[in-house]
Order: sequence, then structure tokens, then C-alpha cells
Amino acid sequence: MSDEFLNIAREEIQSEIDSLKELFITCVNDEQFYNKSRDVQRHMHKIKGLAPMMGQDNVGEIARISDIIVKHITNYGVLKGSYDIILEAIQKMNNLFNGDADTKIDDFRKHAIDAYPNIAEF
Repeated sequence: MSDEFLNIAREEIQSEIDSLKELFITCVNDEQFYNKSRDVQRHMHKIKGLAPMMGQDNVGEIARISDIIVKHITNYGVLKGSYDIILEAIQKMNNLFNGDADTKIDDFRKHAIDAYPNIAEF
């Protein structure tokens, strides 16, 4: 991939993460998160697609798991604990995207599976 494409994609992903952080400033619980779930899903979906193209596989994987959770919320309604787990995802994606090699995704994946065992697509 060209350096120009990578720079544009990097800016786009950072913009999507920043937009997610902004959305989470305006909500503090599962119900308020549900009201913003369609916007959150749109941002997660874009990150899920772009991050792996840039070699940011861990960011893409967190976005993929989060996208599954958020789609479930938009289809079925409020999901207990979803605010906290998606906030955790945003923080981990931000850390990873900004070079924090110590951020692990296995604990996030396990947290999602433990919290939502009935969402089989993880």
C-alpha cells in the first residue's frame, strides 16, 4: 500500500476512534449507550474494515468483537454491561493504535465471551 493511502487511513481510523470517545462523553450507562448504538456501530464497522488493511490487526479484532456486540444491541435493545465493555474496547483500540504494545486483546475477547456467551459469533 502506498504511504499516502496509509496516512489517509491512519487519519481516518484516528478520527473514528476520536468520534467514539466523543459519543461516550455524552452517555454514562447502558440505556444511554443504546440510544447511540447506531452511531457507535457505524464507527466500529469502519475501524473493523480499515485497521487490518493497515496492519493494525489487533485494533481490527477489537472493533470486530465490538461490532458484533453493538449490532446485537441495535437489533435487540439494551444489553447489560454493554456501556462498560464498549468503553473498554475504545480505550484499548486507542492505546493500540497509538503504539502501546502492552495492550493485550485476549483479555478483552475473554471479557466479551464471558459477558455475552449467547452471542456466538465471537
